[in-house]
Amino acid sequence: MYLTEPVPDVLLFRGEAFESLATAFVHGREVLLVDALGSAEDAEVMRRELERRDLRVRLILMTHYMSDHMSALRLFPRARIAAHRLYVQTFHAQRGLSPQDEAEFVLPSIELEGELAFDWGRYRLRVFPNQGKTACTLNVDVPAADLVLCSDNLVGNTAYLSSSTPERLDAGLVRLQQLGRRRIVPGHMGLLPGEALGNARHYLARLGEEVEAARRRDPARDIPLISIERCLAAGVTPTPFECEWHSRNLDRILERDLFPLEPNRGALR
Repeated sequence: MYLTEPVPDVLLFRGEAFESLATAFVHGREVLLVDALGSAEDAEVMRRELERRDLRVRLILMTHYMSDHMSALRLFPRARIAAHRLYVQTFHAQRGLSPQDEAEFVLPSIELEGELAFDWGRYRLRVFPNQGKTACTLNVDVPAADLVLCSDNLVGNTAYLSSSTPERLDAGLVRLQQLGRRRIVPGHMGLLPGEALGNARHYLARLGEEVEAARRRDPARDIPLISIERCLAAGVTPTPFECEWHSRNLDRILERDLFPLEPNRGALR
């Protein structure tokens, strides 16, 4: 487990499994937890650390209902859980749900749909739907911390297509860019600078160009050969985690025939 405090009264937990993140907003002895890590082991380490600090989780806000973010939900039975009303659709759309994933499923007690703003300690949080990666994605803007929690709408300096589309992902990134925050908390990897949003858009645009070029040759042969380095913004070096999900993107592109040859590809730039 890796723990940092990027701004006062905000604890950022990064687990070993999937490098998943959970963010704790602290108000006195009470905690609002955003997301819940990706393994039972990581979740237990986080629970013990919060108890060591004499902190109690009162509310868990789920940015989306996927199993790599849900492992701590059963560890805080007194906490209320809030999620977008389309949470079930997202959960069951996952590939290869395991018995452990099913066991960690907990119904939310609060279902959200539109925007919601409230105060938690020193910060005012604005929760808003931003359906880039999933239909149930919620993002959290924290202006006083110059921070936005953007869930899986980007992966480091890239974006993961999963069951989404390039256009939907890019639209979600644009909405986040418009906030102009300097600090980004995604669903994985760790705290990022605001420039990561533009880098992720660049990645999507360049990936589309590479796919189009491959389709003019031999897509089954050439799309799997598209390197992440050819898609990244200048000066960005890929991490192993980004490389893994880039490879998955190439699989999804072939499976779902994404990035078709269309005249309006410039919309992603």
